[in-house]
Amino acid sequence: MRLVSFVGPSNSGKTRMIEQLAAIWTTAGYRVGVLKHCSKGYQLDREGKDSERCWTAGAAVVGIVGPEEFAVRRREEGADPLEVIARTFPKDLDLVLLEGFHEAPVSQVRVLGPGEELPARSPDPRLLAWVDPVGGGKSDLPVFQPLDFDAMAGFLASRLGLRRPGVERATGPALRHESAAKRAL
Repeated sequence: MRLVSFVGPSNSGKTRMIEQLAAIWTTAGYRVGVLKHCSKGYQLDREGKDSERCWTAGAAVVGIVGPEEFAVRRREEGADPLEVIARTFPKDLDLVLLEGFHEAPVSQVRVLGPGEELPARSPDPRLLAWVDPVGGGKSDLPVFQPLDFDAMAGFLASRLGLRRPGVERATGPALRHESAAKRAL
């Protein structure tokens, strides 16, 4: 399983990029997972519903199951994204796209926000590419426009060593800094 995180300021387009890449790769036959960082918390269920009431009552774990899906909400201080993926995501995923988690030891795509300038040299060895809404800048890494989803999908598939669906899956980390991530899994 390959991991890549999209990092950048709020409202810079990370979610849209992840959503479109997940659609492109799923359509191509890959199994894709997504893990989003919610620094301010989140609401899994609607207020007043049974599972939300049990969560509010203090349950350590609350699960809901439907005909084609399920969700489990669990209390855990300082949850590490790599441990969450290792414990809860299916092992047969080809790729997990993370939103945020800029400290995680995984490959990253940095999405620039308003007023941020594209640096000429990458400050981080985990960085694979930039997304620059202004464009026109030069960098030592590939630079994509925010809506250039197909080009980003092709670049990342090649860079991360994704194999065509149905072909024997690659093993081992694709990049040297992913070794730490693999050990954490």
